[in-house]
Amino acid sequence: MSHSVSDHLASPEIDVSTHVRRKRIALAHEVKERPKLYLDTKYWALLRDSRLGRSDCPHLKQLLSVLETRVSEGTLICPLNADIYFEVMKQSDPTTLMATATLIDDLSLGLCMIPMSQRIELEVFHFVEASRKAADEIHEPDELIWTKTTYVLGFVTPDMYEMADDLNLAVQKSFSDFMWTLSLTDMLNVMGPAKAAAKQSPFLDISGELNAGKFANLNEHSSFKSVFLSEVQGILDVYKKEFTGLFQYIYERDTGTSLSAEERNDDSGGQMLANLIYQAFRLNKIEHQLPSIRIGAGLHAALRWDRNRNYKPNDLFDFRHAEAALPYCDYFFTERPLCHLIHDGNLKFADHFDCRTVYKPADALALVE
Repeated sequence: MSHSVSDHLASPEIDVSTHVRRKRIALAHEVKERPKLYLDTKYWALLRDSRLGRSDCPHLKQLLSVLETRVSEGTLICPLNADIYFEVMKQSDPTTLMATATLIDDLSLGLCMIPMSQRIELEVFHFVEASRKAADEIHEPDELIWTKTTYVLGFVTPDMYEMADDLNLAVQKSFSDFMWTLSLTDMLNVMGPAKAAAKQSPFLDISGELNAGKFANLNEHSSFKSVFLSEVQGILDVYKKEFTGLFQYIYERDTGTSLSAEERNDDSGGQMLANLIYQAFRLNKIEHQLPSIRIGAGLHAALRWDRNRNYKPNDLFDFRHAEAALPYCDYFFTERPLCHLIHDGNLKFADHFDCRTVYKPADALALVE
């Protein structure tokens, strides 16, 4: 790392955020032509059991072999993301946990998505910028969503305030270079299995509350579109604060003017952006932009619209897998209920997104052979 520090001392004009952003863009270009397969947690577990000899399913055994071969040949890659990470960390058996981590390292090669909240913010930022700038002046979301395993939960960096500013910055950039090289098994070896198992998801099971709300309001909407728009509104309400920050960032960047404390407390810009996005969805003006909002709102709407289906505890994780897979990957291997929702006639996600989704191991094998 010391050689990296000396190198970075020569470029104090590049801050650590810019340095990591450049690494992410370079990574995106590196994997751009490689087809991406999103495996949900079920498939990671099935393939792990096949590798450990715990499964006698011939399709899974052959699927694992094909995936290993294609990844080694450079014709496929299976990225990690935070939702897979949290579900994997539920495993309390150290042997099983490390076997899963090793499989993820082997098939992902360290490729990882930024967390869902950051993807939504990135997509909204692109939505705003694309309305103001030429296409060659902005980066597409799929150039900025990729990172490395150690940043699966987001980017963090140490800050040594007692150091001189230039040395502190050089150490931060050098540290990010080092973190860029670490695998999931490296992370688990540092944390230890017990501490890793304590890394549980921050998302609580709210399926009971969702079911209560669904059945208490069955007659509130007369069309699927109405349910969908109510879900869009719910997502926009959650991110209104981030939208305000986005507007303020763009203003300060473009004008070179710092906002006053009073202006910084004004959230009208965030509300205006939320209203704009809502109306764009209402008027069917959104095509391929804002995919995470479309998928999240659509899946919840489809489940609410189906009077015969209840929310299950794992549905929210499954929906988050779909939000990651459909816009940014070529294949998605998942569970049967989610696969059926993706092919739901009201959503038509199978037509809208260029991502082949299956749930049967035999069908999965046929897609990648």
